[in-house]
Amino acid sequence: MQMEDKDKINNHNDSAKVITRRDFFNKIGTTATGVVLLGSLGVTLDFLSPNVLLEIPKEFKIGPLENIQPDSVIDNAEHHVFIFREHPGSFYAVSSICTHLGCNTKWNPAGIEGHPEGVIACPCHGSIFDKKGNVLHGPAPRSLDRFLVRVENDKLVINTDEIVSEDKMIVKV
Repeated sequence: MQMEDKDKINNHNDSAKVITRRDFFNKIGTTATGVVLLGSLGVTLDFLSPNVLLEIPKEFKIGPLENIQPDSVIDNAEHHVFIFREHPGSFYAVSSICTHLGCNTKWNPAGIEGHPEGVIACPCHGSIFDKKGNVLHGPAPRSLDRFLVRVENDKLVINTDEIVSEDKMIVKV
C-alpha cells in the first residue's frame, strides 16, 4: 500500500474542531433545559388564561316559582345544592357536599326512624342530616352549608358563595 492510499483511508481533517467532554455535556444540558422550558410553557399559558366556560357560577336561578311544587326537593347536581320548598311560599337551599370528607350526599325521601319527612344521607361514611342540614348521625363534624336564597323576577336566586345560619336560610314568598 502506498502513502497516498493510506491518506485516502484515514481521511482525517485536522482542521475540524475537537469537542471536549465538557463541551459535549454543556450542549446536552442546554438542549435538555430548552426542551423542559418549552414543554412547561404550554402548561403555564393554560394556567394564566383559565377557561371561564368550565367554571360553575356561584349564583344561579331556579324557577319560575309556580313550577316548584310544595313539599318538594330539587337536587341540583351541577351546583351541589338541594333546594327545598316546604310550604306554598317557603324556600331554602342546603349544600349536597358532606362536611366529613366532601362526598356527594343523596336525598332520601323515605327518611329514617324519628325523621319520616326525609333525610340527606352520605353514602361514603354514613353521615345523616335532616332537611335543614343538621347532623343527625356522624361522622360529619358539622351541619351542611346553608346558602342565601332570594326571589327575583318570580325566580329563586341561590348564591353558593354566601353561607347563612339556619335562622336566616328560609325565604318566604
